[in-house]
Amino acid sequence: MTTTQLHDGRRTRLVRGVIGGIVAGVLFIALNAWYVASQGQAPVRPLGLISSIVLGADALPQDVNPALGAAIHLALSAAYGVVFALLVPLFRTNGTVALAGTVYGIGLFAVNFLVLAQTLLPQFQTPNLPVEFMAHALFGLVLALGFYSSGVRRDEPPVGRRIGRGQQLMLRASR
Repeated sequence: MTTTQLHDGRRTRLVRGVIGGIVAGVLFIALNAWYVASQGQAPVRPLGLISSIVLGADALPQDVNPALGAAIHLALSAAYGVVFALLVPLFRTNGTVALAGTVYGIGLFAVNFLVLAQTLLPQFQTPNLPVEFMAHALFGLVLALGFYSSGVRRDEPPVGRRIGRGQQLMLRASR
């Protein structure tokens, strides 16, 4: 493998990470907006809360800025996608990428709500933790989908192929 191929592969992974992170982040915030709306609150409340990362906890609830919250959230989502992109070469199958993405999302939940919210961002102690847990797991899974059938998994179909009658299951040796 040439240096150019290596850099192109890394560059492609990083782009997939940014795009996957943003797509996953949009779905994540949509889930949070739906949840708070179902509780009778303004759907932009999660974005306002995110803006308090920069504006400070004292900005809540009146001085929040949903546009700033959206910018922060998308930037963090893209950055988290890039970090995951750097880890993806460790995973040999689409299934392990999906599992790793889900675990990665749960890890982000743990860092965000069980560490940062308890120490540096007290305004984040009130969200519904089961909803946030699921939203973060979904974030990781959606992020992982951006890496299906890429790299060493490029010959693997995104979903399993059904074996018909009379066909044999052929296991391929790892490369």
